[in-house]
Amino acid sequence: MLTKEEVLKEIRRYAKKNDGKTPSEKVFYEYTGIGIHDLKKRGWAYYGELVREAGLTPNKFDKTKYSREQLCSIFIDVIRDKRKWPTRGELDVKHHTDSNFPDSSTFYNKLGLTRNLAKSVLEFIEDKQEYSDVVDICNSALEKYKERSESSEEGEVTSGFVYLGKQHRNYKIGKAKDANRRREDITLLGPEPFELIHEIETDDMNGVEKYWHNRFKSKRKRGEWFDLSRADIKAFKRWKKIA
Repeated sequence: MLTKEEVLKEIRRYAKKNDGKTPSEKVFYEYTGIGIHDLKKRGWAYYGELVREAGLTPNKFDKTKYSREQLCSIFIDVIRDKRKWPTRGELDVKHHTDSNFPDSSTFYNKLGLTRNLAKSVLEFIEDKQEYSDVVDICNSALEKYKERSESSEEGEVTSGFVYLGKQHRNYKIGKAKDANRRREDITLLGPEPFELIHEIETDDMNGVEKYWHNRFKSKRKRGEWFDLSRADIKAFKRWKKIA
C-alpha cells in the first residue's frame, strides 16, 4: 500500500508524463490502484484536496466521475464538518471554493432530495458505530421532513415570492420568503452580483415555482438556472401576485 508521500509522488509523475495535466479522479484510481477510502486514511477528505496538496491544477468538476458511494462519503464529510445537515447554499459555497467538490445538484440528482438523500446516507453507513453522529443528524433531517410534509397535508400554505434573477448570462427562477435576502445570498456565491429582475407574490411558492420550471424546462441549464429569451422574461414579468 502506498504511503502519503508515495501517493503525492505518483500523481505528480502522472501529470508530468501528460504535459502537466491533472488526472481525473477515475483515471487516478485506476492508475494507482487506490480508492476514496484510501485517500481518507491518508488525510485527504476527497480527491480535490490531494490535487491541491500535490501543487496541481484541479480539473473542472465532472459529476459523472462520482458513484453513489463516493457522493455519500463526501456528503458525510460535510455533515461532520458542519455538525448538522448542510443546506444547499453551504454545499454550493464549498463547490465555488473548490471546483473538484460536487455542486449541490449532483448530490440531489443522484441521491435524491432531503428525504431520499438522508436515506441513501443511512443505507451507505448501515449500522457502523463510528457513524453514530451522522445517523443522529440524518434521522433529525428525516423528522423535520416528516413534520413539513404533515403540515402541508393539513393545508398549511407557504407564502412568499417566486423570483426571476440574472447573474452573468444565466437566469435563475427560485422561491424565497425574502427575495432581497436571497439575492444577497446568491451574490455571495457567484462571480458577480445577482440582479433581481422580478418577483411574484404568492401563497403557493412551491406550486408557482414548479409551473415556471416546467414551462421553461427545455431551456434549463442546471438546477434552477435557465437560458431565457426576452419573450420568456416578459412573460414572467406579467405575473404580479397570485393568491
